[in-house]
Amino acid sequence: MLKPALIFQDHMTLQREKPVAIWGTAAPGAAVTVTVQGASYTAEADADGNWRVAVGPLAVSFSEEVRVSDGAETVTFSDVQVGDVFLAAGQSNMEFHMRYDADFAEEKTVCANDHIRFFDYPEVSYVGQLDDADYGKNFGFWRKAAPDDLQWFSAPAYYCAKALQKRYGIPVGIVGCNWGGTPACAWMSEESIREGGGEAFLEDYRKAVETLDVDAYNRQFASIEANFHTDPFASPFSVKLMEGKTLVEIFQEVFGFTPTPEQIEAGWQPPAMGPKSENRPGGLYESMLCQVAPYGLKGVLYYQGESDGDSHPEAYATLFPALIRGFRRLWGEELPFLFVQLAPFGQWLAISGKPYGIIRDAQQHTADTVPGTGMAVITDIGMELDIHPKKKKPVGERLALLAENRIYGEDVLCEAPTLCAVEAEEDCVRLRFENAGDGLYLTDHTPDGAATDPHRLEGLRLFIDDTEVPANGLQAEAAGDAVTLTSPAIRKGAVRAEIGIGDWFRVNLYNSAGLPARPARAAAQA
Repeated sequence: MLKPALIFQDHMTLQREKPVAIWGTAAPGAAVTVTVQGASYTAEADADGNWRVAVGPLAVSFSEEVRVSDGAETVTFSDVQVGDVFLAAGQSNMEFHMRYDADFAEEKTVCANDHIRFFDYPEVSYVGQLDDADYGKNFGFWRKAAPDDLQWFSAPAYYCAKALQKRYGIPVGIVGCNWGGTPACAWMSEESIREGGGEAFLEDYRKAVETLDVDAYNRQFASIEANFHTDPFASPFSVKLMEGKTLVEIFQEVFGFTPTPEQIEAGWQPPAMGPKSENRPGGLYESMLCQVAPYGLKGVLYYQGESDGDSHPEAYATLFPALIRGFRRLWGEELPFLFVQLAPFGQWLAISGKPYGIIRDAQQHTADTVPGTGMAVITDIGMELDIHPKKKKPVGERLALLAENRIYGEDVLCEAPTLCAVEAEEDCVRLRFENAGDGLYLTDHTPDGAATDPHRLEGLRLFIDDTEVPANGLQAEAAGDAVTLTSPAIRKGAVRAEIGIGDWFRVNLYNSAGLPARPARAAAQA
């Protein structure tokens, strides 16, 4: 009857240097004892059989055994390590498996590292779904960084873990808790949604289900195999979609014919909203996030927001900070929260990047106002026609750089260059940037290999008296904390500049830490 929670398995990584929780179920009233690193800790199961034992603090270790006993049964976990553990949460760009990463083939040859481990919680959209299908073949156990298992890792989280493990020489564990295409409200309690001004999401859901035949809905849900995500690589359609193929290409390769626009539209319908939908408010908070909380963590890595561009994007400015507070309440501590700002993006399937500027502004506002946060900027690696940038190594490494500063207290430059002032001169315009480090520079290519013009500031729009200066005539030179712009079209007037504003753009301006300029606006009067 003794049963630790699913996340506790052989090869797991436990968090060092702070008390951590180990929990599960047993007979009501049973005294459950956890023994690790020569010490024992005991707690009593409640009337429902739920128990939670506070353990530690534990010292860094590369090999431990953890024993859990209720006096009648003993469960032993072997090859346990103690180091730093991060939650990798969000939607598809955090879920993004290494097998789809641009550097996957190369990384497989060098990835073997016993001290990087990964647990991916199964994608279940309601409590109890684990009992309704066989998830055990691919989920519910810890993997090590090794060629055969690398494809399962979250790519941003893997590259972050790799950088931190190398930097600090300790075990690093990742707990994946993410699901593609999901909005922020799915990862929040109703309390947090209301706190964040997200009543519109609750009302949308109420209207969607007010006339729902729940029995018919449940029967239909159970009959659709795709509703049970027991193998993320089982569907050729999904795999090719993540590889970056267009719907026309997928239909041709998978189904053997070229579809009409009507067939494409009919074949790409979102799942029906209902009490088992992964997109419903509070759904994944209950079925996934609460199942891994309060596993001991060093911090949170978060990459999400694309789906909030589809519905009520204006709410993200208050919803996202409330999500962070909700995560922290669930864990009972002010966890460091590092997140990724959305990449530049144009159009993919029926999804437009036009609302993403609103989300990016909300993310910047969150980074500026919510303590204990940090934002990784990726204005240089977006893809115009694919919502999933394939080059995830810079994403993970920039998260790791943020962690070095925000979590480990290192004096390193981790902030992106930020346009802060515009100086209008007689024959030029000078843009001043914060976070320049040892100096700004322009490149002729971005990390994903895209060619750029090193004599132009890509992603820039310059206006004089509200008239845009033609970009193809603007010559740029970066030095120190400034970029100097020259053009025959420059004249006296009220000057304003914006960089990285809108849906699709590409930035090629970097500081000495190799970080690209973030979206920003500034102006100067004549």
